[in-house]
Amino acid sequence: MNTRSVSHVLGEKLIDARNAAMSLNLPLHWLVQKQQRKRRGIPHYRVGKLVRFKLDELMAWMRSQQPQASAEVADA
Repeated sequence: MNTRSVSHVLGEKLIDARNAAMSLNLPLHWLVQKQQRKRRGIPHYRVGKLVRFKLDELMAWMRSQQPQASAEVADA
């Protein structure tokens, strides 16, 4: 299966943790460490032993975290 057909099936290109962290200005350890991904509910895909991300899903996840972060600041 070539790259073009994989992207067509998946809807968008999968990126690694380093590219995702750099693109969205997130701490790399949030994306690399399994416990952090699970605790924060970060959407990801396992491709064999590799962990990959869809940029659109990460952006949607970040938007969903905004109200929660604002409420925590207001409570402080």
